[in-house]
Amino acid sequence: MFKGLCLVFILSLTSISALASEKSICGANDDRIVSFENKIGRLYMDESHKGCTVTMISETCGISAGHCLPVLKYAEFNTPLSEEGQAQASDPRDMYPVIESSIKYQDEGPGKDWAVFKLGANSITGKLPGAVQGYHDVSFKRPSRGTTLRITGYGRDNDDPDKNFAQQTNTGKLKTVGSIFFGSTMLTHTVDTMGGNSGSTIINEKTQEVIGVHTHGGCAVDGGSNKGTLISAHAELKAAIRACLNN
Repeated sequence: MFKGLCLVFILSLTSISALASEKSICGANDDRIVSFENKIGRLYMDESHKGCTVTMISETCGISAGHCLPVLKYAEFNTPLSEEGQAQASDPRDMYPVIESSIKYQDEGPGKDWAVFKLGANSITGKLPGAVQGYHDVSFKRPSRGTTLRITGYGRDNDDPDKNFAQQTNTGKLKTVGSIFFGSTMLTHTVDTMGGNSGSTIINEKTQEVIGVHTHGGCAVDGGSNKGTLISAHAELKAAIRACLNN
């Protein structure tokens, strides 16, 4: 019986992990468009310059997804379009190191997937990322269903090589807050995303405040929804954000 339970647990984790990178366009068409939001950067660890998405929430604090831990090494902003499907590096003056000792994170599936950390100064300019690129404020208030959301990030694009892992943005609706299966800290939405959008902040389009972190897919041509972690309902995440902002 113990072996059987272990197998079910492993399969469940595998399914959750797969959701993080699956195709997650909501509806028949990919409605993302190219964007150049300098508050939102790309996380990477090697010369491929692709990985996850980070948003600055202060001069030094960034927020992303917990399952992005392997690429929490460097962040780059003001990225160019890709060439022949390959992500292109930003100007060296727009690259910043992640301070790995500052990372606080959780990686336990939808609603429990987040990372908060500090970024260091650029090695050329000596300036901090949020001081140069700007940053979004965070909301600790519970959002209402139907709120228009925006997600901007560095997702895969199978249709246009120039947009592949380059920055794109889209809007959609907040579908549900809380889940019987995943708990009160999960939200669902209908914003188009793809693998690489993991860690993108979920932003209230009206207030321009961060209300959550996009982490998992689930949309399809005929419905469904994408998933993320809701800040207002997650005590540990709120504490990590406040600690980063106050230090």
